[in-house]
Amino acid sequence: MSLTLLLEKYDVSTDEGLQKALNEIEKEESDVNEALANALSRACNLEGHLRAASRGYTKLSEVKSDAEVAAHMVDKTASLARDVSAKVRQLDLARSRVAECQRRVHDLIDLRVCSAGVEQAIKAHDYETAAGYVARFLSMEPGSVAAASARGLDPRADMTRAAATLREHLVRKFSEAAKKEDDEAVERLYKLFPQIGSADEGTDLLAQYLATQLEGRLRRVTREGGGAADVLTRALEAGGAAVERARRLLAASAPPAPPTALPRALARLQPVVCAGAARVCGAALQGAGAGAGVGVGTGEAGAAELAVLLARLHLYLTFLRRRPEHMSGLTEDERAACAADIERLIAGCELTRTAQDLLNHYLTLERDFLEESVSKAIKLSAPQPARAATTSNLVDDVFYITRKVIKRAISTGSVEAACVALNEASAQLERCAGALRRRLAAPPPAPLPLAAPRAAPPTPTAADVLYVAHTCEAEAGAEWAERLAAEAVRGAEALCRGAAERDKLVSCAGALGAAAAAFRAAHDMALAAVRGALQPALAQWAEALAAADGGEEEAGDAAGALDALATAARDLLPSAADQLLVWAVGELVARAEKAILRNAYDREGALGVERRARRLAAWAGAEAGGARERCGALCGAAAVLAAERPAHAVDAAQRLPPHTVRDLLARRTDFKMEDIKRLKL
Repeated sequence: MSLTLLLEKYDVSTDEGLQKALNEIEKEESDVNEALANALSRACNLEGHLRAASRGYTKLSEVKSDAEVAAHMVDKTASLARDVSAKVRQLDLARSRVAECQRRVHDLIDLRVCSAGVEQAIKAHDYETAAGYVARFLSMEPGSVAAASARGLDPRADMTRAAATLREHLVRKFSEAAKKEDDEAVERLYKLFPQIGSADEGTDLLAQYLATQLEGRLRRVTREGGGAADVLTRALEAGGAAVERARRLLAASAPPAPPTALPRALARLQPVVCAGAARVCGAALQGAGAGAGVGVGTGEAGAAELAVLLARLHLYLTFLRRRPEHMSGLTEDERAACAADIERLIAGCELTRTAQDLLNHYLTLERDFLEESVSKAIKLSAPQPARAATTSNLVDDVFYITRKVIKRAISTGSVEAACVALNEASAQLERCAGALRRRLAAPPPAPLPLAAPRAAPPTPTAADVLYVAHTCEAEAGAEWAERLAAEAVRGAEALCRGAAERDKLVSCAGALGAAAAAFRAAHDMALAAVRGALQPALAQWAEALAAADGGEEEAGDAAGALDALATAARDLLPSAADQLLVWAVGELVARAEKAILRNAYDREGALGVERRARRLAAWAGAEAGGARERCGALCGAAAVLAAERPAHAVDAAQRLPPHTVRDLLARRTDFKMEDIKRLKL
């Protein structure tokens, strides 16, 4: 701080001001001395840093000289590398030209001997060597042939004549081997056709030979006889063996067979397989009695046989579709093109039409069998006047039949068959639900026993038990329909070859939801009828519960009657028993609450109502837990009604609205309205 500022800050005219200014100056002087001491202490460090910097500067000059030498050496190395690289490129070019020259020289040498070599090999019946000469000629570069032509040595005409001669000899020898059924010679001669550039002709000859052999095998299979499924299985196995043999020979050919080779061979083999399968399936259709009015047992046997035939056809077509996956040497695009050609071949072959004809007759038999079986089940389950039936197997029989039909349709391997079976099953299940609904539309007077007050418990009749059994069947039918749809989707999902087919399957399986809804509607209607039958007795028990005279309390035991109802409901309606008991107790409590507000009570009558309400609440707590809250509300109302004085009702009315409390207290004949109105609720 400057002297001027000190003079302005402190009053130096007084001793106190002078002393403060002096203290300030001494303080600043000590700070300055401390700063000087610190600066002097760092002087040694600064000198050390300066000496290190000077030594580093001297070394930098040495590093600079070394770097310049290294840069000079790198420049020389780069120049040498450029020179060497150029020479290497020249050597590589020269080597490639020498290799090209050698190849052409070899081609010219081979050209001179190929034509003569083919002729000599044919005379010696050495067809493998002759095919090798032709393959060598075909593999030559066009430049070599053009160079030979420029020198006046054009071998193309001679080689063409030699190759044609060799092809004629191979075709003749192949025909002779085919007539003798010499498989080894046939395979050996077939492998020579791709080498002479006649791969398609070799494929045709091989396929024709295999087709001829297959025709003989199919005739033998047909003569051997047996069941239609066994005969068709053996016929398709023979066709599959011929296809697999053709695929194996095509995959082993050198050079590799083109992507169209396998579909080309199948085009020759498939008509033979189609003709054999058509003969077997035609005989099976006549034996199955398709289109005629046959019995349930005969129709089921025919449908089962046709289902097996369809499954065999599906397996064979799947076998054909998977053959491109086993063709080696094909790219993904070539394999996809081969699969597309095979798919078009399958779509247009006679075997597909035979399968469609079989499917049509199978579905007809299956529909007739399902309709007749369901009609028989409905007829057998109908009540008979001569006998008092107490049980029913209608839903079990119908679902056993429909499940069998759906599984058999899935076993055919056809998504269309599975979808049609699901639609037919849905229609028949809705028909069964309709029959069940008609039987449940006329309930007996007391399906479940609920004794009225001061009355003996009713004895269930056969009609009562049968009605409750039909109610349980309706509930089981809804559950079975949903389970059947899920099982069908899981079982037939493997048959779907795309998202569209799977969506179609799911949509057809969803039709069973309508059947489930029909069964559930019948079940709800039956439960409503059971509730309606219980209401008269519940109304009487409500009046007895709210009666002002407690003398008949033991005779009107509602808990005992409800206990008998609970036992019967749990035996006959196990799944809906709890729901029904909760409803019954709730209905009883609601009617009792209304009856209490209609009666007039004295102290003794109100205590009787409270005792009966607590007994009912105790029973509900043990047997119908869902109605515990309603019973608690009734007990609270009874406690208010049984209060000794109006003021005592305040503690018991914690969960009741004020107007309800006043209405209950007004039912007491020994309470004054002035006292009730003065209550602070």
